[in-house]
Amino acid sequence: MKTKFSRFTFPVALVGLFLVVLTALSGCAMLQKLQAAKIIIQTKMEYKDLTYDSIEIDPAIMDLVQNGLKGFIPNPDAVKLVKNLSQGVITTELGHANFDVFLNAHNKTQDTLWINQLKIELKFDTLITLPLTLKDSLRLAPGDNDMHLNAAFPLDMRVFKLNEVRKYGIAGFIDVSLTAGGKSVSQDFSITKEVTPEDVKKLEDIIRDKLLKMLVNDWIGKLGKLLNL
Repeated sequence: MKTKFSRFTFPVALVGLFLVVLTALSGCAMLQKLQAAKIIIQTKMEYKDLTYDSIEIDPAIMDLVQNGLKGFIPNPDAVKLVKNLSQGVITTELGHANFDVFLNAHNKTQDTLWINQLKIELKFDTLITLPLTLKDSLRLAPGDNDMHLNAAFPLDMRVFKLNEVRKYGIAGFIDVSLTAGGKSVSQDFSITKEVTPEDVKKLEDIIRDKLLKMLVNDWIGKLGKLLNL
């Protein structure tokens, strides 16, 4: 009996050791998750700025406008497009305007977090909701962390309703961990900013006016009589 008992003593000890190690690792992972949660709770997200980057016109639309005067008779589709635009009418999406959105994440602790996922939406009041894309991967170091994100505003009839916007809303969640590839935790956040008259004018200038300049202004002199503008 003594020999039989000795034969099983070593494997049982290995199993016990394995369970102890597994429990320790699980406990460590849980502690890291709790620590990450503690840090992200103490991290404040703040809005900094929204700036214009560029306008991209659909190549087919741009080709229509640029080549609409070639030939003896102007292209009727191009004439209709320019006339509609000059009167504040857009019947099809013309492209999109690219925006840069800047946030600040203030980490009040002395620890650094790794960002695993960031999902945010930018709301122009009730006019439109746009997904935001994080331009640079980063970590949340202690103190202030600038976050640079991108958004694309479709160039359709909504560009003529920007003066109705009264609030910007930025909402979403951030998924972080204490170490790269570590146990992650998520934190929801929401930011609301009142839109000033200056903000509205800036948006109108960078979208509507630039859009009209790119697609209409060069035509006005040449087609003024034809369009009765």
